[in-house]
Amino acid sequence: MSFKGKLVVLKRIRSGDDDLIAKVYSPAGVVSVLVREGYLGSNPFLGVFEPFNLVEADLDQKGDILVPNDIISVRRYSLLARDYNRYVWMSWVSLFVLTRISFYDERVFPLIVRYLTANPGRRIPVYRVLFRIGIMEALGWRPRFLSQNIGKGKVKVRISDGSVSEDGEVEVRAVVLRFIKNLAELGSGRISARGNVLKEAEDLLDRYIDYHTR
Repeated sequence: MSFKGKLVVLKRIRSGDDDLIAKVYSPAGVVSVLVREGYLGSNPFLGVFEPFNLVEADLDQKGDILVPNDIISVRRYSLLARDYNRYVWMSWVSLFVLTRISFYDERVFPLIVRYLTANPGRRIPVYRVLFRIGIMEALGWRPRFLSQNIGKGKVKVRISDGSVSEDGEVEVRAVVLRFIKNLAELGSGRISARGNVLKEAEDLLDRYIDYHTR
């Protein structure tokens, strides 16, 4: 079966001596692209399937593997990763997609590209939370606590709908929910968090996302 469309390269690994396998996010979901002799300098696809590149290609699907026939266009976002902080950030986004967003959604694709090419600087932890919020809202999984009044101390959150409820399964500090709400409403801006607030926010949102992707 022939396949034509855009894909984002998430990971590249060597197969055998010279073959290249790229894990990509595409309209077929997260799939593998096999480039025969992809590490040889004579290969016409050399440098195309670098991590973080946005590629428009014509491919054949053979079982669970895609094989490229022709490359229509390449945006070499891999070049942005020459900066160490950008590399750390882009690697995190790619790993998050690989481990948690295996299915394709047309609303998620541009979001992945936008965050891959963002430059969070020293605010990578805040951007990690912001990216999760963007994923949830793009997929229509907006947690109900984002529109609820948050009390003080510790509260319980129901994982199925993200509401603050006495029968919630996850206990979390109210300051964590307020931090997430502020990010959702205001964006990164000058919003910051101290102590374990960022980690607790990431843990809560991961549990919520995992519930909706299982």
